[in-house]
Amino acid sequence: MDALNDSIRLPAAALEFFLWVSRIQTTQGIKVANSISRTKVSLRMRPSLSALFIASSIAGPSLVCATDAKAQSEIVVTAERRSVDIQKAPIAITSLSAESLDKSFANTITSLNSTVPGLQATKTAGFENLVTIRGIGSGTPENSFTTSPGVSVFIDGVYIANTISLDQSFFDLKSIEVLRGPQGDLYGQSSIGGAMNINTNQPVLEKFQALGDFTIGTYSLLRERAAVNVPIGDKWAVRLSGQKFDQDGFTKNNFNGQELDDVNEGSLKGAVLFQPTDSFKAILTGNYYTANQNGDAQKNVIGPATDPRRLNQDYWQEFQLETKLVNLNIKWQLPDFSIRSVTGFEGLSHSQMNDSDRSTFATVGGYDHIAAWKTNTDTYTQEINLISNPGGKFDWVLGAFGLFSESNQFVVEYGGGFTNTPPPRTYPDDVVTAFTPGLNYGNNTDGLRRSYALFGQGAYHVTDDFRITAGGRWNQDYFKADSLTGSAFSLGRTVLSYQEDNPTWRLVGEYDLTADNNIYASVSRGYKPGGVNGTFGQLIIPAEFEAETNDAFEIGSKNWFFDRTLRVNVAAFYYKHKNFQFIETDPIPFVSGINNVPEIEDIGLEIEAQYVSPDKKLVIGGNLTLQHGEVTESFFTLNSQLVQALEGTAIQSFGNGVGPCAFFASYGSPACWAAVLATAQDVKGNSPPAAPEVSGSINASYRFDSALGSFIPRVEVVYRGVQSARIFNTAADKVDAYTVVNAGLEFLPSSNEKFRFKVTGTNLFDEDGVNSRFIDPYGTFQTSDQYIPPRQILATVAFKY
Repeated sequence: MDALNDSIRLPAAALEFFLWVSRIQTTQGIKVANSISRTKVSLRMRPSLSALFIASSIAGPSLVCATDAKAQSEIVVTAERRSVDIQKAPIAITSLSAESLDKSFANTITSLNSTVPGLQATKTAGFENLVTIRGIGSGTPENSFTTSPGVSVFIDGVYIANTISLDQSFFDLKSIEVLRGPQGDLYGQSSIGGAMNINTNQPVLEKFQALGDFTIGTYSLLRERAAVNVPIGDKWAVRLSGQKFDQDGFTKNNFNGQELDDVNEGSLKGAVLFQPTDSFKAILTGNYYTANQNGDAQKNVIGPATDPRRLNQDYWQEFQLETKLVNLNIKWQLPDFSIRSVTGFEGLSHSQMNDSDRSTFATVGGYDHIAAWKTNTDTYTQEINLISNPGGKFDWVLGAFGLFSESNQFVVEYGGGFTNTPPPRTYPDDVVTAFTPGLNYGNNTDGLRRSYALFGQGAYHVTDDFRITAGGRWNQDYFKADSLTGSAFSLGRTVLSYQEDNPTWRLVGEYDLTADNNIYASVSRGYKPGGVNGTFGQLIIPAEFEAETNDAFEIGSKNWFFDRTLRVNVAAFYYKHKNFQFIETDPIPFVSGINNVPEIEDIGLEIEAQYVSPDKKLVIGGNLTLQHGEVTESFFTLNSQLVQALEGTAIQSFGNGVGPCAFFASYGSPACWAAVLATAQDVKGNSPPAAPEVSGSINASYRFDSALGSFIPRVEVVYRGVQSARIFNTAADKVDAYTVVNAGLEFLPSSNEKFRFKVTGTNLFDEDGVNSRFIDPYGTFQTSDQYIPPRQILATVAFKY
């Protein structure tokens, strides 16, 4: 607890900052009053209660000008199921526009690292994007079939149930809203760390529009995007859009010449709007995405190649993904309330082949190759909300949610170590049941998942300036797995099911200090469902793992200063995070599974700020996150790296073991199991994975106007601090910090406002930053790194009619 006690400085710093905000409000108001005392601008005086709200003291009066220049426009978000100014939402939330993301060529979820306070998106195992907010997300890579994410993602209101879907690039984007902290009332399951709303562009009535852009860049990058909006009469409109994105790989395999980190994907979208009256609107949308590429480079840390963009692997890699998303969104305004309905279907088909040992026979002394990893999922969701009309004394939302999902996962993993002969790239149809030679692990699992929820939230306006919001949610989750697992020596079947009910809730108090400054405090609970382990014959891995819960306490302040040219938002949080789900190694080989770390405490401070000059030419923005997490209860568990050293560097070759775990002994020897259990480590005091203690970014741009047009240079610096790859916090888990510098120059010609031109440089200093480190808990337990993209220079021509 010493480290945790030391870190109490973070919330103390938060209190000092809030008190400083109060003094700024008071001082600024007096300065404004003095400067305009001879004018006829009305002033209002209000006592500042920020210190009372936080520390039970009064900071003094605050004077605020009733009229302002509003240099920055309002940002409207729909985080609480209704449109609201982001500065009035009593929650830590960041909104990113498509325009702002394009400035840095941020086209995937991993591009958002550290540009949103507390958010980390790490690629792992070659096909997953795990999103973490404030240190809470997913600690179970390669288990997306049986576990839920810790940060829920919605596309146009449709819950995305499988994290593999997040591999696709952003497309026809309007904005991204990131809600930080557990969203236990309106969002429910998988929102234990937060939620992300991805909003795409929708059709509009009575307006024809055609737009697009063409981008070329280094590594033979070609990206074409186009969209058209066609009104049909005064009640219908259609929007069609498409994207094609191709790029050569950043990384080359010295062994076979294959390029990795390549891109070969396409996206299509069609949306139809029907709006017969101002009170009724229905939009039917269909999205299709396909990718067929070599996939992500996973560089083994013990490989002979020192260049981060070179690796040695003796097996071919392939990655294919196809997703289909169809959703019907209805909004119907009735006299006393409105109805919102979101009906969604997502079909996912994923297939990949890769070198699971991320190396060669000569380096690791054997093979561990995945000839097939296939996931097919069909998910149906329905959500309906009843929402009160705004402006009343009591605002409320009532809702219901349902999810039904059927999935199949098929895995074929070959191994060998007797001769330098690689396993085949093909497999027989009965590979799981036929005791196929060289088969380390074959699995065919059918899964069924159901989830239901009833929820409600109400906000009572105690006064014009003080509001109390309370909400609750009842959640029921059911999961069943029918798993057939085989190898060259064994075959077994398990049928497991899991059902649980989880209540979650949220309580918020908020107070408007002035029209431009408010404070809030909240307490909430979020959860992530538990589930079942589809393995059999294990010694310590539980058949079921428990649901995660997170009890969160947060205080925040949202502020406009200096005639709304400066926006400063601050949030401080404290979490009691229980039953953290992680992958645990079992003494019996190949039966690892998911277990729970009892409790983690997290604290942190986040600051977001943006300044826009009165003439809107200069824009400076940035964010800073300070956080610390720590396991607070003793929990002994097995480190797969220590188990590997004991059982042998290549289990599948039955060699190189130590003591009672040598050769075949590791499979059936109680003495070996005892030796493995003796290596168990207590993780108390360790920090959670993917939670850097310091991260943030800063950006600045300025518009120069000339007779030719406007030139807008921009520079951005992104920093991600040191973080741990796993809960063990060993030297091997340490992922070093990195700093990335991006820059761009945009030109808006005065002669033709329909075109714009842009040159962008990403990672200008070619930083070899590690996005994620994956210490494989399966197979040969190898450690591999996935790097951030290298320096790229891009040129874009865009048009809009």
